[in-house]
Amino acid sequence: MKKILVIAGLAIASCFSTVQAQEKCLTEIMFQEAAAKDPSILKSRQDLEDWTQNYINSQSQSTNRATQVNRVIPVVVHVIHYGGPENISKAQILDQIRVLNEDYNYLNADSVNTPAVFKPLAGVTNIEFRMAQLDPSGNCTDGINRVYSPLTYNARNNVKSLIYWPSDKYLNMWIVSSIENSGGSPGQVIGFAQFPGTGPAATDGVVIKHDFMGTIGTASTSDAGRTSTHEVGHWLNLRHIWGDATCGSDLVSDTPTHYEANLSICPTWPHISACAGSAPNGDMFTNYMDYTTGGCQNMFSAGQSARMNAALSSTVSNRNNLWSPGNLTFTGTDGTPAVLCTPRADFADRPKFICEGGFVQFFNASWGGDATGRVWTFPGGTPATDTSANPSVVYSTPGTYDVILSVTNAAGTNTKTAVGMVTVSPNVVANSTFPLSEGFESGVFPTANDWHMYDANGGTFWDVNNAAAATGQYSLNLYTYQGADKGPDEFVTSAFDLTNVTGTILSFKLAYATKNATFTNNDKLVVYYSANCGQTWTPRYTKAGLPLQTTAAPVNSDFLPSASQWRTESINLSATSISTKPNIRFRFEFSYDTGNNIYIDDINLSGIVGVNEINAQNSNVVIYPNPSKAATYVDFNVTNPSDVIIDVLDVQGRTVSSFKDYFTVGDHQYTMSSDLEKGVYMVRLTFGDHSVTKRVVIN
Repeated sequence: MKKILVIAGLAIASCFSTVQAQEKCLTEIMFQEAAAKDPSILKSRQDLEDWTQNYINSQSQSTNRATQVNRVIPVVVHVIHYGGPENISKAQILDQIRVLNEDYNYLNADSVNTPAVFKPLAGVTNIEFRMAQLDPSGNCTDGINRVYSPLTYNARNNVKSLIYWPSDKYLNMWIVSSIENSGGSPGQVIGFAQFPGTGPAATDGVVIKHDFMGTIGTASTSDAGRTSTHEVGHWLNLRHIWGDATCGSDLVSDTPTHYEANLSICPTWPHISACAGSAPNGDMFTNYMDYTTGGCQNMFSAGQSARMNAALSSTVSNRNNLWSPGNLTFTGTDGTPAVLCTPRADFADRPKFICEGGFVQFFNASWGGDATGRVWTFPGGTPATDTSANPSVVYSTPGTYDVILSVTNAAGTNTKTAVGMVTVSPNVVANSTFPLSEGFESGVFPTANDWHMYDANGGTFWDVNNAAAATGQYSLNLYTYQGADKGPDEFVTSAFDLTNVTGTILSFKLAYATKNATFTNNDKLVVYYSANCGQTWTPRYTKAGLPLQTTAAPVNSDFLPSASQWRTESINLSATSISTKPNIRFRFEFSYDTGNNIYIDDINLSGIVGVNEINAQNSNVVIYPNPSKAATYVDFNVTNPSDVIIDVLDVQGRTVSSFKDYFTVGDHQYTMSSDLEKGVYMVRLTFGDHSVTKRVVIN
């Protein structure tokens, strides 16, 4: 029902009904959050409202059928997925476009269910939605993009930075696995939109939960595709029919006043509310802008139709160019026959780790033009080639292997190669590097000794540089101060044979700062272990937000840690699920929210080994002075008489000097050569088949 609109500060936010707090749709809530940060958004909304009312008043429109010309809106759908069911089919997307076109023109089969008293008020928008056939660069497209990213989970506007097409030329729709609700509010969020003219162009569009997109595939049977109908209504400047307040106004003249949302129900007509004037017809609960179940909704009103067409005519809304003849030609939606596009080969290329003799299941996620042919190639695998959509491949020989997929149709062929995607480890690690002492002083990462790195978004990577270090010159770090890459960013260590090791401890030096004390910060570092060559992972260490920081206060500039801003983290790995196992890997994973840079240095893995290794365990190696400019001494202890080999290696692992002798029980000292050039060296003491390695800096 139309009322005079007055926006005073954010007073409307305090009028939200308790039902609104269920947050099925976040559109109005996100608008209020944005307006609290930028009050100019309120003025933009008021300017558009003034324009809208003038436009509607100047039109002589039928209350039943809009007299507008047909307006075509080009659509692009960005499917944000992490290899799960949210990677919905093209058929499901096209089914949703069908639903939109029927709903916006009152051609939906269930329009027969509109209560008789509301049928004369039903509106036809004369709006048509068409999938784009040309991308912003003029290339062939079927209007669907697929982006592999964990941001599909608990999504908000952050997914829009992954991919976006100009919003003055396309309606952007982002499909995700789940949407984050606000501040612990109850209910499942299934979609949100950006009101016209009330935010940055780069976030303009609609976000929909995958199982509320269309009526087939993963779609909820109770929704009937009406979530997209509802959210696109917001995108075209419709409010919730209850006005987001008790007996509120949606600024439309022919919609009855609602007491509040009808949440996930389908009332029986007439549904009389406590609002003035509700009788005798009650709520228009079949309206798409209510919260009733999708199967209950079946109409827009003529007033809502006029309001949406006003949005498409306004320069304030930034919607008026969408349906212009020039833009329809630009986007390939002018009615010319569709051109067959070359398919785009795709599959989730996250690194796979297995033991020899294990298998990997691959899933085809190719998109673009419909493929008529497909060939997988698996070097080192059985089978070596496969044409099925989702092949299972066995790897019998340790090594690192590429994965290749080619897809084709009459328009052409496209190939994707994932270099080194599959790492096959021996069931028992040979030549284990235990104990580990990694200070990244080679200045190169990943190192050649079977370490791996992965970023889910292809953005910021873990990097070794000399910006800061706990010891020596180099450390491993993620630059996130100005980054929008939410990750997760991860690296995986080489494998270790812990068969004869108990009391295992993993330690590392950490430096991390939050950015601003007023921000809600969910930056998180997790360390996982795997006892099956990396096929499955179990978390062993998790810190997030303030407990993660190593500074006394937030750092609102580019964080570069001082010596006092490093902290040693120790992880007890003595459980029998880790210690005593023949193949253990570790994975460090960082997820960025609003914090600052993070640094890791001096990763060490140690433990109590068998009787034959007592000398190595109790050697108590001390190198001093360190750093050293003159004579350098290596002190160590021998518990049982034995031969000891002392090797000095450079950062490339090359032996610079070597010494061997038989030592009796007691404390001993070795003097290193004074001819060593400046640099970082590793000193390795070997007792039989076990060794202890320490780092020394020569200045």
